[in-house]
Amino acid sequence: MLVRPTFIVEDITAFSLDLLREKGIQGFIFDLDNTLMAPHTGIIEAYMQEWLILITQEGFKTICVTNNKRSHYYNAAEKVINMPVIGHARKPAREPLLKAVDLLELTPEQVLVVGDRPLTDILGGERIGAYTMLCDPLTKLTEPPTIQFLRKLERLFVKS
Repeated sequence: MLVRPTFIVEDITAFSLDLLREKGIQGFIFDLDNTLMAPHTGIIEAYMQEWLILITQEGFKTICVTNNKRSHYYNAAEKVINMPVIGHARKPAREPLLKAVDLLELTPEQVLVVGDRPLTDILGGERIGAYTMLCDPLTKLTEPPTIQFLRKLERLFVKS
């Protein structure tokens, strides 16, 4: 099985918001760890926080869906990233992503699912009929060699 993200980027903050508007995208469903913040830190970098403020000011709706099971962690992250977080999502399961779409009060065709994992974030977004964006993980340069290898293996399932 191959996954085909709509967009593949290194840095989500450098992507054209005008292009997203042209496609009718009005909302984002973000992955949490390695997409918005370094895994398990609960800390968001200033540039990412500023970009999230910008997209909200530009009228985009936002929500986060994470597979993280630790409610104390993703509840704390919700305050840091200033958007609702649905935890323990089991992506690529459709139900939590469709719940996020409903909470945004949009349709899947109006949403961009953004994440660093092809077989969870991107496949989940494809399964609900949303646009998808595969980004480089925030910690790609500091991850252990085994994680780097697994990411390369997972990318074999991506058709660009």
